[in-house]
Amino acid sequence: MKLPILLSALLISASPAFADDFIYLKCENQMTLTSTEIRTGEILNDGETKSETVYFKIDPDGNRFISYKSSSDKRDFTWDEATISGGVLSANMVDTSEALKANGELNLEFQPAGKLRSKFSAIAFGMISSEIDISGDCVDVDASVFEEALKESES
Repeated sequence: MKLPILLSALLISASPAFADDFIYLKCENQMTLTSTEIRTGEILNDGETKSETVYFKIDPDGNRFISYKSSSDKRDFTWDEATISGGVLSANMVDTSEALKANGELNLEFQPAGKLRSKFSAIAFGMISSEIDISGDCVDVDASVFEEALKESES
């Protein structure tokens, strides 16, 4: 009689651990940016590079993810849809606003953590066209590392 009660108690106490089947990554990326003035065709910068850190929360069962760049002031953390297969996340990204139109693709190895590759095209204010290539190396982190990065962004 005590064995079923003990097993039930163990299952109930273990359920929250299984409910959070998210994967958390920290990726150190290199961005290469080339921008051109659309009207004149003048190259404004050719191959400018920048480093950035990006954090990901991946929901493999839900085919979705959240990303956060430590250099960004973006505070809207909404889920983006993705295709997830064989430990690789693939997503088409589109961002359209009055000032910026951007689209691109993201490929991220997450099981095991590995390479990030992304390529974007953007047009700012209808005047500047940019091509952005991103490559990075990712490592697994705990949920607490992801949450701490978000907290730091709020301060």
